[in-house]
Amino acid sequence: MIPCCCSQTPSSTSISKFISDQPYLTMLEKHCTTMTDLQKIHAQFIKIGLAKDTIAASRLLAFCASPAGNMDYAYMVFTQIQKPNLFIWNTIIRGFSQSSSPQIAISLFIDMLVTSPIQPQRLTYPSVFKAYSQLGQACYGAQLHGRVIKLGLECDPFIRNTIIYMYANCGFLSEARLVFDEDLELR
Repeated sequence: MIPCCCSQTPSSTSISKFISDQPYLTMLEKHCTTMTDLQKIHAQFIKIGLAKDTIAASRLLAFCASPAGNMDYAYMVFTQIQKPNLFIWNTIIRGFSQSSSPQIAISLFIDMLVTSPIQPQRLTYPSVFKAYSQLGQACYGAQLHGRVIKLGLECDPFIRNTIIYMYANCGFLSEARLVFDEDLELR
């Protein structure tokens, strides 16, 4: 039944059955392996009023922001979500930080800080450091590094590793080494 749902245009009834129980949504996601499949599912979500549902939208967004997905489509899905939660913000920021448009990840991060009641958490920062790294913007990354220190998140190994990577990738090897040495002292 699940493969049929993706290989043919799914009906509103079949989608509703899947959505009513979380494990079915997970199975549906596993069997839809292309953007075409996902777009069919998304069309049905729109038809039955689930496009703005946070859980359904987060599943769509996670697939769109994956390497097999499409970031333009992911952004379109993101903009339809009225109140994105932390998972949704992190997913869209991470997706753009791994794409050919890391500047959009930074813009989204700034939007999150300015417009959203949801504040970044420890899993948000590595993606933003990666985006700064890809853009060679160590000066802005250093400002974010200061924010991480103020928030007391500098001990998080994932954050520290992306800070080291950002400095090194941008050619600031002495700063990268300093963060690395501080990491050794913390252990």
